[in-house]
Amino acid sequence: MKKLSKFKAAMFDFDGTVTEKGSVAPSEEMAKILYKLAQEVPIAFCTGRQKSSFEEHGLKIILSNVEPSKRQKFLENLYLISENGSIGYAFNTDIDEYEEFYRVLWPENFVERKWLMDKLSVLTEGSGKVYYDKHEVVIVIGSRYHDEDKDIRDVYATSDKIYGIVVKFLKEVSENYEDFITVGNSGIGVVIMPKNGNKDKGIQMFGQLLKEKNGIDFDSTLSEILVVGDNPQPGGNDHDFLKGTYGTPYNVGEYISDTKFPLNVYDKNGTKLLHATGTIRLIKESFNSID
Repeated sequence: MKKLSKFKAAMFDFDGTVTEKGSVAPSEEMAKILYKLAQEVPIAFCTGRQKSSFEEHGLKIILSNVEPSKRQKFLENLYLISENGSIGYAFNTDIDEYEEFYRVLWPENFVERKWLMDKLSVLTEGSGKVYYDKHEVVIVIGSRYHDEDKDIRDVYATSDKIYGIVVKFLKEVSENYEDFITVGNSGIGVVIMPKNGNKDKGIQMFGQLLKEKNGIDFDSTLSEILVVGDNPQPGGNDHDFLKGTYGTPYNVGEYISDTKFPLNVYDKNGTKLLHATGTIRLIKESFNSID
């Protein structure tokens, strides 16, 4: 008899976690495994992407592996925490689309969002691009190489440069900027978000919704939610997501922490598994009915 998983739900970062490093969409293998997983437990993607990008590059591919008769039930168990934890979406079968179940507001009383976007657009010119119209809460500055056929190491190096520019400017605005906003480096760009609108908030709101909607009981730290990401380092896009305050976090990125969390994923030979390869291995080990 197969043992039951301790996990009652699962959450995944998208880029570099569900996808391989440098890829914008999940593989067919990953899409099939996520479909199988959603038959067992509620799952959520917690990503810096906005809803439209997720639907185009993630959901469409996953749905191509779903039988039409099972589409509605699958979508009812698939949630989206977008803009790095600032907006949560659940699927409404009555209108056949995702709708918000929470939103965190930008701290306009600290700094005006449009003013900050304009300033950072000038400061990062030549290295990145500020996306003015795609996001509703956060500010995203993509690496200039993100949409080009470049070595992924160049993309990551440029993202690091943008991160440094942003942090330096925010310190000039206020030494206490971290009391109001958080800056995350995803490797393909930088996300600036409200302090209380990060991925850690996403775990809390996902757990709260599942308790209210599905009657699922969790412990006080939501440890029965599997949480997977690839950028746990300080300043990384998944730092709050994987620090272990909520959920049971696993890291499929290259960074290795000397703290208790996040945990890592290894093969039978003790080799650390990265990105989508590590995520697939972890899902199979955590949920024994999935192969």
